[in-house]
Amino acid sequence: MLIVQIGAILLALLIGSILARREYKNFTIEEKEQFKRELSHPILVVLHVLDQIGYIIFFIGFIFSSIALKYIAFVLIGLGWIINGADMWEADKKRGLIFIFLGSLTFITTSLLALNTFWI
Repeated sequence: MLIVQIGAILLALLIGSILARREYKNFTIEEKEQFKRELSHPILVVLHVLDQIGYIIFFIGFIFSSIALKYIAFVLIGLGWIINGADMWEADKKRGLIFIFLGSLTFITTSLLALNTFWI
């Protein structure tokens, strides 16, 4: 069963990378240059993919039945939603506010549950 779960994670990563590569090929020359400029600041890239990193860590924590990894994953997901919501705020205030609210709620709830679990 463990092999099937690890295979599912690897398959999800493979499909994600294939879809990202296909999307990059469809970019215009201007979009490719803008993408390269954005990649020159790696901290910004990491901040915008915190939620995806959290999803991967959650599935890894699920496979290994690690509560600590699940808490770390939900904190990363919450932070990622907050950052992405703040970035969305410029284009769509309502959607950005929803993401910020959900991210904050996830972050606070996870933090309180983690404190309760580790202190008892």
